[in-house]
Amino acid sequence: MYLVTTHPHRLPSDHQIIMVDGTVPQWQPRPYDLHWDHHRSGGAPIQVAEMPLPQATTLLQERGGPLPPCFTTTQVDADACVAAAWVQLPRSVLQQFPIVQQLQAIAWDCDHLRVPPELDPWGEFALKVVASLKVQEKTVREALELPPDRKQWQDQDRERFSSAAFEAGTQWLIAAALGQRSWPGEVGEAEAYWQQLQRDCDQLRQDHRVQLLPSGQGLFAVCDLRGIDRYIDPRGFYQVLAEIATPEQLRPETLTWRDRPQGGWSYTLGSIPLHPRQGALDFTQGTFDRLTQAEQAKSGQPDPWGGRSTVGGSPWNAASVLTPGEILAVLGD
Repeated sequence: MYLVTTHPHRLPSDHQIIMVDGTVPQWQPRPYDLHWDHHRSGGAPIQVAEMPLPQATTLLQERGGPLPPCFTTTQVDADACVAAAWVQLPRSVLQQFPIVQQLQAIAWDCDHLRVPPELDPWGEFALKVVASLKVQEKTVREALELPPDRKQWQDQDRERFSSAAFEAGTQWLIAAALGQRSWPGEVGEAEAYWQQLQRDCDQLRQDHRVQLLPSGQGLFAVCDLRGIDRYIDPRGFYQVLAEIATPEQLRPETLTWRDRPQGGWSYTLGSIPLHPRQGALDFTQGTFDRLTQAEQAKSGQPDPWGGRSTVGGSPWNAASVLTPGEILAVLGD
């Protein structure tokens, strides 16, 4: 079973929960549940770097509990799919070069939009995989007979779609690692994605959706995606940003501003890949706490901001009432 949710009451009690990537708010693991949290202070840059190799078979076989497994995450993305695949792949496969390097590169590209130098040989490969997993979501939506306009979806439709996409992406990676199927992107699945990305960049430019707020530490880049109901790759944001400002003019932090499907706003607090000051960021060292306090002071709602050292966001299950200017004030000059 695969489940994408941010609501703890939706976790099935008759399954072993295997929580990967983001953690469902207020979830309390039982002794036989599995959880490797890299969204914490000092957490690894990618999920699988927190996870061990199996001793002989698979982590699922070696650490499986008395109940059937439910692979769970808060948001479907390639990093979550890599982690869920890792739990199910046997040690004999993970030891075959370059399977581990490929999986790590996919996770790095998903979470950081780049790979570290030691994974450079798999950088282009990872980029194609991440894009192709996003392209596959259209097939998932059509199979579930959901309307193309996501504004028409109910909350249960979003959860059903995300859970099915999580399962499809994970199973594709498992089959590719086992040699039963080509890796995503190997036969050109990502071409349409790059074309759409360029159209999205055009829209960001034409609508002036990339805004720069002044601060003592440089310009603070905000990508205003309100009114757009489809996914836009953050690469589009950073591509347009690079056209209007240099890294020296910019703060390392960035903000993406969206409408929540349930009403109100949500934010992603991110950072510019390869910015000279990105390495000094750690949002887990007080930034998320201060944003939570600002949110609570303005609205009274208790849900926290959270994430990992260089990316996170506003509460999963509540609208943010902060403005970009107020968020910048919390970050400080």
